[in-house]
Amino acid sequence: MSTGLDGHHAVVSGAAGTLGRSICDEFERRGAVVTPLDIEGTAREHLCDVTDESSVARTLEVASARAPVTDVVHAAGALSVGPVLELDAAEIRRILDVNLLGAFLVAKQSATFLADGGTITLVSSQAGVRSGAYWSLYSASKAGVLRLVESLAVELGPRGIRVNAVCPGSVDTPMMRESVTELSRHTGTPKASISENYRAGIPLGRLAQPAEIATVCAFLASEDASFVNGTAIEVDGGEL
Repeated sequence: MSTGLDGHHAVVSGAAGTLGRSICDEFERRGAVVTPLDIEGTAREHLCDVTDESSVARTLEVASARAPVTDVVHAAGALSVGPVLELDAAEIRRILDVNLLGAFLVAKQSATFLADGGTITLVSSQAGVRSGAYWSLYSASKAGVLRLVESLAVELGPRGIRVNAVCPGSVDTPMMRESVTELSRHTGTPKASISENYRAGIPLGRLAQPAEIATVCAFLASEDASFVNGTAIEVDGGEL
């Protein structure tokens, strides 16, 4: 077997972001046709609001007209870092809408458009496995994604559709740098110290590169992962 993806057609949400772009690039490198989706909508990405079911359905329908969809990777997400006492209802709804409702809607519509034997990969987070101070909202939303994966793996398994999660740890992206800035603002700790503490907690001694997350997503879509279903793969350099 091979991790090549010739003959695959992958739909990737959040494709304008650093991680989403890397996932698209990796799938294309392995021979897949890729339909990128993003809320921004550019010359490359098809406009899609993952919190709007009609938008998700419409873009998947367009993608399916291009070629049968074999794989869906949901990488769209939003960040929230801060004390729970400062979270208002609007912020809570915003994060849950993007991170959890979005995962539900993308997964639901994917199950409609995917051929039997396809794959759905939802990008969760190391924070969905273990939380900490100032991460309550983000962690809760990403933990919900993991429970969704477990349920869908059982429901869709009889169709040969494999559903899995990827849980990145600290990745060198603008979102990671934003989280460091927010933690510094809330704690008064210098950003350099926070960044160094993150690196020091990773046995490999460095942050992940986006491509290292993308390769795991591509693996889950490949025949090499043909019996991997309902699992969450932590890609965190051994931190947990």
